[in-house]
Amino acid sequence: MNKLIFNIIFIFSITFCIQANEIEILADIPGSGIEIKNHFKVTVNYRGTLENGKEFDSSYKRKEPFVFQIGLRQVIPGWEIGLMGMQIGGKRTFKIPPNLGYGSKGTGKLIPSNATLIFEVEIVDIQPPGYKIIYASNLLDKQKEGFVVIDIRTKKEWETSGTINGSIKMTAFDIKGNFNPIFLKTFQSTVIKEDKVIFVSNKGEISAILANGFVEQLGVKNMYSLSGGIQNWIEQGFETIK
Repeated sequence: MNKLIFNIIFIFSITFCIQANEIEILADIPGSGIEIKNHFKVTVNYRGTLENGKEFDSSYKRKEPFVFQIGLRQVIPGWEIGLMGMQIGGKRTFKIPPNLGYGSKGTGKLIPSNATLIFEVEIVDIQPPGYKIIYASNLLDKQKEGFVVIDIRTKKEWETSGTINGSIKMTAFDIKGNFNPIFLKTFQSTVIKEDKVIFVSNKGEISAILANGFVEQLGVKNMYSLSGGIQNWIEQGFETIK
């Protein structure tokens, strides 16, 4: 299976709703500059302890910062919530409940079952993702400039809400979230290397995941995602066609 397809299926299949209020912020020292958002690459130093103060991991001791990308489930969910909005130089201590950590399984001898975790995290560096966000207010101008708009939703969604005039309909996922096996081939036969492509999904999350996958896994440049998807497009008063 193509590596891009595998990663997109994996990320899409385990996307779920988590509540930020389940994370308890114990201390927060602001940093400066850009804030961490979805799909940003971050470099951090950290120290992890159990509630009794026992340390189970520390990048400081290894003398090697940890680098990962938000939104790809490369870390436990509690980290993805706890780091949102932090800036370079910022330091935050937060408590993660078991359901957003390692759950009932734990991690062997280091982290027991149903453990509440406490992390002290320092942000060393932040890098925005390789794809860019396009807003409804400037999409029409981008189309005039030659940007290719691809609506990755299902046929039923196209028929229900309509599509953006001039967009190409190319389903990436079916109604159950299964990746369309011919999507990549169709994309490659439709778009040339130099094209600037804007993916459109229902609310913008899936188009961002897909755009990020193209950049990170295939090295494709000039990838964009419509912020808020077709729903935001309609809410902003822009027309669709059926």
